[in-house]
Amino acid sequence: MNENDQASQPSTATPNPEIPQTSTSTPPPLPLPCYAPKPKPLSWWLRKFFACNPFYLVSAALLLYGCYRISIDETFVNRETARLLFSFSSVQVYELVVVGVAIFLARRCLWYDSTLLAGLENMLVFVPFILISQAALTGPQITGAVCTAGVLLVLLRFGSLKRYFTQLNLPVRLLAVGAMLLALNVALPLTYRHYVNFKLGTHLDAGPDYVMNECMWLLALPVALVLVNLLSRAQTGGDLLPQRRWLPEGLFALWFIVTGVHLYCLDYIYGYYLRPELFAPMAWVLAWTVFLRVPKEWPTVKYALMFPALTVPFLAIAPGAEKTYLPLAAANIAAYGALRLFYRGDRFAGHLAYASALMLVAGLPMPWLQFLGAGTTGAGCVGAGIALYVLFWAAWLPNPKLAVLGSMLFGAGIATVFWNHANAMNWALQGGLIFFLLHSLRWNDTEHAGADGVRTLAGIIWAIQSFVWMHCENSRFWMPFIPGVLVLVVYCICLPRRGIWRLYAVPAAALLVILSGPCSMAIDRLRSTPVGLLAVVASFLFLGAGTVAALTREFWHKHEQGTKPE
Repeated sequence: MNENDQASQPSTATPNPEIPQTSTSTPPPLPLPCYAPKPKPLSWWLRKFFACNPFYLVSAALLLYGCYRISIDETFVNRETARLLFSFSSVQVYELVVVGVAIFLARRCLWYDSTLLAGLENMLVFVPFILISQAALTGPQITGAVCTAGVLLVLLRFGSLKRYFTQLNLPVRLLAVGAMLLALNVALPLTYRHYVNFKLGTHLDAGPDYVMNECMWLLALPVALVLVNLLSRAQTGGDLLPQRRWLPEGLFALWFIVTGVHLYCLDYIYGYYLRPELFAPMAWVLAWTVFLRVPKEWPTVKYALMFPALTVPFLAIAPGAEKTYLPLAAANIAAYGALRLFYRGDRFAGHLAYASALMLVAGLPMPWLQFLGAGTTGAGCVGAGIALYVLFWAAWLPNPKLAVLGSMLFGAGIATVFWNHANAMNWALQGGLIFFLLHSLRWNDTEHAGADGVRTLAGIIWAIQSFVWMHCENSRFWMPFIPGVLVLVVYCICLPRRGIWRLYAVPAAALLVILSGPCSMAIDRLRSTPVGLLAVVASFLFLGAGTVAALTREFWHKHEQGTKPE
């Protein structure tokens, strides 16, 4: 019994370390084999496609295509007015049915399909007014009647959506903006119909009707795009699809696109040229609107979106497009300047403002540029502006490598400005060396190995060049005096406040340059002086030097011990 009890109890004996023990831990699981995902069957893709309900979009496309075919099919109805009334009525009835079905589906909580139909209604809302533009060719009476009917039906449809489709995100501001765009779409056919009486041909470039068309593209359409900024950027959204916060901006985009198509159709009907510069103001407003409406939490995206507005004026670089190019370039200067002023840390805006200023100068008419000097061109002004920009930052940043670049640019600029002067090359060399030496006063020699040696070498080259200059033709002794005094004055004014009097190479080189003119003039005078007279003068000078040495010997020469002076 005891043996059975002992056998039933677990063994507590310690294992012998000399005998290898077998591990009882669970081995790690083997990695599962990787299987390639099976390709989706065609039925799966078809279900995905039909779940998006493409029937609504196909229905709208067929409606528009049918209206287009009817408008050009003379066999359908003999009278053009009847064809237009049929197309107008078809679109209006279709939109009423779309709104009714959208409300019906929303009541059954079918949010995707109801929101799709609401977007379809917003896409088609201004299409009847495009038909009104065609009806305007027939007469003013039918134009007024169709406009009135179209406005009333728009109010009816959107009033129904606002009241019965309560989940749809249609804020009051969006409806107010939509009313403004509706007024513009009503005014477009009426305005063009009025000015067609003054039109004497097609594709004209002058006249009151031409000015009206220009104003529509350059002023009316950009102002219409500005209206999107009236929408609140902090709109609240819900979890349902028709309650999403992006829906108001999306609906406005549909309205604006259809308005642009409406204006394009009017240009096509009345025979106006459609040029790239007409889109430039609209593109400029779009670029700045996107930039302003991007959240501040995305700084990288905002920096990237600052650049497109700079390129918009290039849409108006065609000959005769100065009336568009110059205002857009000036507007960019004001916009980037305001950003740099109100956001102190935004240096990128300051760079873009300067680039816009160069673009403005490049686009100035040639007679205006001639006030700066004969032969002045826009390309030359832009090149000079870029050089000044690089020169400014080279002078501002205390980097010896930038000093080399800045000195080369400064010297090249002087040579370009005074290219017809006899001493242009010498002045260019002086300017480059002066820039380099003055820039070297801001260097931190401990951070740049060999900076002091380079500074000394530049001073030596400056002094040598000044002495060589004095032996050239058409040179005057006072010419190197001006740059030498300038460097010496800057050195004496700026450096005591920084406590850097140890840079002796700069003032020493400046003094040598100042004396280069008088020394060269004195040497020339000595060459023409008789040798005998020079020997007599030298004898008196050496006599004076010997006397001074005798009087000061006790200060600079000590006698040996045990000897006494006689």
